[in-house]
Amino acid sequence: MWPLARLSLRPLTGASAVATPADSDAGSRDRGGSYDGGMAVAWRRPAAWACAGSLLLSGCTYSAEEPSLLPSPRQEPTGSAQSVPPATNPMLPVAGERLWVSGWSALPITMRIALHAVRRIDGATVVDWSITPIGAPGYEVGDALPPTELALEGAKRRTLGLALIDPAKGLAYQPLEHKSERQFNHCLCVPMLRLQPDLRVGETRLLQAAFPALPKSLSFIDVSLLSVAPFRHVPVSAVGTAPTAPEPTDLARPEKIPPPAPGRIEFANPEGSTQRQRIQVTRVLAAPGRATLEWRLTSLDDQTPDPVVDYGPPVTGHPADGVDLVNSSPANGAVLRVGSTRLTNLWNRTTVDGRTVYECQCTEIDVWASGLREQGVSVGLVTSYPAMPAGTRTVAVEFPGFGVFRRVPVVLVEDAAIRVGPAREVSTERWSYLGRPASGWLSAEWPTPTPEEAQLADYAGAVKPLLTHPTAR
Repeated sequence: MWPLARLSLRPLTGASAVATPADSDAGSRDRGGSYDGGMAVAWRRPAAWACAGSLLLSGCTYSAEEPSLLPSPRQEPTGSAQSVPPATNPMLPVAGERLWVSGWSALPITMRIALHAVRRIDGATVVDWSITPIGAPGYEVGDALPPTELALEGAKRRTLGLALIDPAKGLAYQPLEHKSERQFNHCLCVPMLRLQPDLRVGETRLLQAAFPALPKSLSFIDVSLLSVAPFRHVPVSAVGTAPTAPEPTDLARPEKIPPPAPGRIEFANPEGSTQRQRIQVTRVLAAPGRATLEWRLTSLDDQTPDPVVDYGPPVTGHPADGVDLVNSSPANGAVLRVGSTRLTNLWNRTTVDGRTVYECQCTEIDVWASGLREQGVSVGLVTSYPAMPAGTRTVAVEFPGFGVFRRVPVVLVEDAAIRVGPAREVSTERWSYLGRPASGWLSAEWPTPTPEEAQLADYAGAVKPLLTHPTAR
């Protein structure tokens, strides 16, 4: 179990909370910032990250056969494809897709993260999703990629940064975790460690995670990942059924990450040093019940050699004194402003070792972002907020004390239900976590197997409320 970070809250106050091009010349001199509409970043990370970056691996793997959490020696690109990966199954349903670029090293790997289905099974719910690497400098279609962190593990690093969100009730359904600490409380899912060795450019790997059974009254649910924007209004398929594809699917098609919006905030990390980083806003998305900020953090020169840097403002904000966090460097430093309304990020209350703790509904800046040590490396971050006032078209994104991005357009998150066809009856096999967990499936194997029901008794799931202000207990 990882030590819990303890941060302290300093209340935001009028003049000290905002720095803009018009009123922050002093702030620019003090922090070296640039305030032409940009955003801001800062790190905080405890030594507890070491599960993924030290030699103490015995408590970090899921089984004796798990690959090491340390990176393997880099594979040099061959300049030609080793083999042609199978084309994406054109009958694979896609409820939504997002692009993401890895930040594990100076090798940026562009990946497409896709959501395929939320399916009921007896006693649980499964989420089917996938990762498709679509490009990396020096690598061609079919080339095996070097191991890379995917920023898809939760802050506890024993489960996935994946949740099912009921926006109407403000509830977050968390992945099923094994009840035994001797089993490291692993989630009933395809472990990221099992996936990494099998990544190839142009090949889709289907993944799955199990969650508590959803109420029968829920016909749609939101799906949240902590590294990309959420998927909204996803149909929940009945037991024994799966959605269909209304048109042919191609997840391996090349595509580039859209550039961030104009403007930036530059700051020293740590404060007073010569190590510079930049924050940029990409976009703000709105969905019923909540909003999401997409932003980017870029290193302008070589940073500290530490594998993981501890962040503070402007990247990471402060909760109240006495509040225990699962996170150490959450990307929660920004506040959304709509007129006089100020929105701070959402939290999820959970329990660790019998203690009430809080987990940010945002990206955790962890070992996956260790590439930020090198000049020019950039990583994408997301932060979740409560719903904005109805009719909001633009929003100000404030990094208190560092700057404000003004008039950022608000984009509506697409409706996942219109992207998939009606559910049909399917027959699937079963899989078990015992022995060697699944490493994922090819898209041709859709619909994928579902968890063996007999093992569900060994797992427990939690349904927790989403909160805006953690309070000490």
